[in-house]
Amino acid sequence: MKVLLVEGAPGVGAGAEAELRAAGHAVVGCEPDDASSPCRGLEPMGECPLDGGDIDVAVVSRAGGDLAPGERGALCAARSRIPVVITGNPKHAISFGPGTHLAGADLAGAVDTAARSGVAHVAAVRRELLISGVIQPEDVVGDPPSVVFEVHRDTTRLRLVIRTRDDDPRLPSIVKSAAEALRHFDQKMPVIDVVTETI
Repeated sequence: MKVLLVEGAPGVGAGAEAELRAAGHAVVGCEPDDASSPCRGLEPMGECPLDGGDIDVAVVSRAGGDLAPGERGALCAARSRIPVVITGNPKHAISFGPGTHLAGADLAGAVDTAARSGVAHVAAVRRELLISGVIQPEDVVGDPPSVVFEVHRDTTRLRLVIRTRDDDPRLPSIVKSAAEALRHFDQKMPVIDVVTETI
């Protein structure tokens, strides 16, 4: 996998980088060569690593405190719907939305899990369908719920799984609206597959 590594302070991500490379991941950063520039993408001849569309996960090596200038690349990653994994002391963790994961003791494992996770995508789909009235709150919070969404992701594809009762007359509307909500949330993902299953 290709990992974007951002650091709260110079060198604080050295251990994370070594662990990721040892696990076979390609690691890139977004720190500028020119200290007067806020990021690599804004340098005169710079390119943002996110523009290539091949970053699987962003890893933030935090130094603690408020969001540091060097950590802003994680905001860009989250905005591009790329999962963010945070290393370091959990007390210093900052949320970058539903796609934020804490590394714990196993950074490589956390990166693998985050890369496949569609938790932020599921939250966006569920929220949009609830707001539009396509589904109702009791559909997703019941025991068991009558409508379930799952999203599995990789670098170039999302797989949206929708589970409903086989007699639910809303299924065509749910499928159409969920696919549209997912595309609206993640506009850069080249392929979205939609699968329906019965509960």
